[in-house]
Amino acid sequence: MLRFIKHHLATESGVEFYGIFSLMIFVLFFLVVLIRISRMKKSTIEELSNIPLGTEESTIENKIP
Repeated sequence: MLRFIKHHLATESGVEFYGIFSLMIFVLFFLVVLIRISRMKKSTIEELSNIPLGTEESTIENKIP
């Protein structure tokens, strides 16, 4: 199947654009994530890091009679 795809893509013109475009989207997405994390306030980071350690009971336990 890969041989079929490679042959089909080799006969098309302008296919190399798709590889470059997908790499640009990949890099851009992770740059945006890194920028958002670096600009996040320390208090927000501490609040998010303490979520699994919270003392509140889960909602599943509250629904059990």
